[in-house]
Amino acid sequence: MVVSVRVLVVGGGALGQVFGLRLAQAGGQVSYLVKPGQSGWQREGRVVYRLRRTGPPVARRLVPERVFTSPAETAGQDWDAVWLCVPSTVLTGPWVDELRDHVGAATVVLIGQDSQDLPTLRRVWPVEQIVQAVPTLLAYAAPLADEPLPEPGIAHWVPPGAAVAVSGARERVDPVVRALRRGGLRARNAGPVGTGDALAALMVPHLAALEIADWSVPALLANPRPGAAAAREATAVVAALHGRRPPAAVVTAPWLASLAFRLLPVLAPFDVPRYLRAHFTKVAAQNRLMLDGWIAAGRARGLPVDQLRRLRQALPAVG
Repeated sequence: MVVSVRVLVVGGGALGQVFGLRLAQAGGQVSYLVKPGQSGWQREGRVVYRLRRTGPPVARRLVPERVFTSPAETAGQDWDAVWLCVPSTVLTGPWVDELRDHVGAATVVLIGQDSQDLPTLRRVWPVEQIVQAVPTLLAYAAPLADEPLPEPGIAHWVPPGAAVAVSGARERVDPVVRALRRGGLRARNAGPVGTGDALAALMVPHLAALEIADWSVPALLANPRPGAAAAREATAVVAALHGRRPPAAVVTAPWLASLAFRLLPVLAPFDVPRYLRAHFTKVAAQNRLMLDGWIAAGRARGLPVDQLRRLRQALPAVG
């Protein structure tokens, strides 16, 4: 028997809606906390599309139990889990402390991957209450240009074999893993926290190099070394932060990044270059925050960060 749980998803963006839908499909009672002015979708819900390589997208309608616009409105709800599906740039706001006062002992699930996300939340919640879930799916506001979808919504694609890595205390992690699996997503217990930081350190420098190349994948493939060198520095910094060894050299090899950028457009059932430009332009401030954090942490530990610094300096300012 599946026992229904009360879930609060903070943030109504693409990943927030995908995880909310999957948790609802697992039997959860899912509500949302969003910014004022973003609560108008409660009655009619929103369409979430699961993209497939063969066959049309599978559409499901996400209709939340309730939509709140302030932390105070979430009081007295006896929450079982709170999913923080918001950018790292907003986790330092006073709203987090206010939310803590209303969610009690609920498991706090963080999907952010900045190296400062966990330290920030540990100042608000006990460490044993926090779980990190690393998204291994791609999601975006659809349609992308002339994408053939019947109505606007959120589209997502899960790469073959991908599984959401969930880290933290086992008694908190296991229920999250079970809920994701019941909702149709692969998920696994990844042990101690830090898996998400390592993945971001590997990926974000390449995305920064792609942005510098004006989101041209051919231009990035012509010179993958700056992104790979910066990723090598970033992964070494993250490893030091968690007291681990840096990954093997092959993990940050330029040829491996080139292979990934060549395969992704072949495998994905959507326009990958258009997606990369649209999605990562939207989260540009968060990516810069990550780069700045790795540079600062590396300098403090005497680790090389020259390639990260050059990459960061070449990025344009964002508003």
